[in-house]
Amino acid sequence: MVARAMAEGVRHAVPEAVIEIIPLADGGDGTIEALYTGAGGQVEELPVDGALNEPATAKWLSLPDVAVVELASACGIAKLTGRTLKPLEAHTHGLGQVIKTVVNSRRFRRLVIAVGGSASTDGGAGALTACGVKFLDANGKEVAQGGGNLGRIAKADVSAIKDWLRDVKMEIATDVHNPLTGPNGAARIFGPQKGALESDVELLENNLLHFAEILVSATGRGDRESPGAGAAGGTAFGLASAFNAQIISGFAFVKEILNLESKLEKADLIITGEGKLDMQTISGKAIGELVKLSKSMRRDLIAVPAIVAKDFPNSSSAFKAVVAASHNDKLASFDDIARATTEAIRQSRQVKQTS
Repeated sequence: MVARAMAEGVRHAVPEAVIEIIPLADGGDGTIEALYTGAGGQVEELPVDGALNEPATAKWLSLPDVAVVELASACGIAKLTGRTLKPLEAHTHGLGQVIKTVVNSRRFRRLVIAVGGSASTDGGAGALTACGVKFLDANGKEVAQGGGNLGRIAKADVSAIKDWLRDVKMEIATDVHNPLTGPNGAARIFGPQKGALESDVELLENNLLHFAEILVSATGRGDRESPGAGAAGGTAFGLASAFNAQIISGFAFVKEILNLESKLEKADLIITGEGKLDMQTISGKAIGELVKLSKSMRRDLIAVPAIVAKDFPNSSSAFKAVVAASHNDKLASFDDIARATTEAIRQSRQVKQTS
């Protein structure tokens, strides 16, 4: 609806305009939908265990030689709407079920895992368990799922996944740069968003530290300080350590698949939407990367967010024009978005005429 409303706004302002709608994502919720809309392929479905063991249906995308798996679709926090969040019990087992299915199909040479929107802080232990890794306690029994149980792990048996990927290259697409642990790590920064109390955060932090030591000892690799290792509650670290997966920019991957740069080269003006425009979205999300790209290509960029944060500078040089589609935190309607887009274009033209 947002894209169609913005297109309608463009037609009001510039009736003769040729409009191309390009979906964007950065590794979080909606990545598969954006890639499918922009590049086609085949969307596959698989029944999996959700973050709290509820039945879920995960979607993944089949492209020529590339499979795209979305954590949010399998065990994301958005799927828990209406349920009590359980930060110590939530896990990534469903993600691992999708990964195992894709790898065992032997159809792809490249596997990209979009890890945004997670509900758990289990270091990817659940996903690795589904792929065949065994996490054992001091008595040799398998440890229960969830970040709250990572501290009970005494040994990681990775023998079942040795050479499992063979010629498959695994990449982890994310829009965050946080390390696994520390002040900016997975537990302290993202734990509260997943329902973790202060005491839960400390437990998860200590458990991730312990988990990292165990997994690195078993695999011989893994850097908890690596940028992005803390993505998805440390899932990026777990996959990187176990499978030697590479952490990549979610936006850069989407840009590659959609051939975005060649499309923008033909554009006279770029218009983008956003839920809430603030300094965080500019610094780390898809819209921030779009700002950098438009500047490097010397293209004007207009933003039509639903809400503009009070602390967002009106004089920001990131955009040619910014007009909010909604006010007072009310949900923007189709007409609101169209109106704001028309107004933003008119403001942009006025700036051009006076500059």
